[in-house]
Amino acid sequence: MAFDFYGQLPRGPERGERIFFAVFPDAEDAGAIERFRRSFLEATPVRGNMLRTDRFHVSLHHVGDFKRLRSPRIYAAELAGDLVGLPAFDITLYAIKSFGAIPKPGRAIRYPLVLLGRGAGLSKLHETLGAAMTKFGMRAFPDFTPHLTLSYGERPIVEQQIEPIHLRITSFCLIHSRLSKTEYRIIKRWPLIESRPLLH
Repeated sequence: MAFDFYGQLPRGPERGERIFFAVFPDAEDAGAIERFRRSFLEATPVRGNMLRTDRFHVSLHHVGDFKRLRSPRIYAAELAGDLVGLPAFDITLYAIKSFGAIPKPGRAIRYPLVLLGRGAGLSKLHETLGAAMTKFGMRAFPDFTPHLTLSYGERPIVEQQIEPIHLRITSFCLIHSRLSKTEYRIIKRWPLIESRPLLH
């Protein structure tokens, strides 16, 4: 039986469930990023959609977009994460810029405003995790541009150096994102090894 209002319902994305690996700043570091964002946008007004601070992250690897979650793919991703045993590390956010906009039918163009990051530990985690993913039949992309998205603005911003923001990364996560909603769910978190000072 068809409902009268069925034709008026918005269509969700064809592949509305996304799975990916990422690292997140802790609450203190996320607060520092938010203070920078606030001051930057006061000096350079760019209207757009702001990401919540609890969604600040640096993506490592995309596992896949699906119409519905696939347990075998999640299990394979968890096995890949289990193979990684690396020390905790620091990331330096050193510049801000806009990435190119990806047009979406029926939506205004938005340019992702991002902070660019770097760090040997981050690159090592990306490489190690990618190698583990291939062992379990997943595709891992070798190209990596570490970045943390702040907002989606109406106009692009050219790259600018900033006063460095340093983040301490002590874990990485497998994330389920519902593309039709601003919602993240941590499927599994893996702690990184914190080095201990030598006792004299």
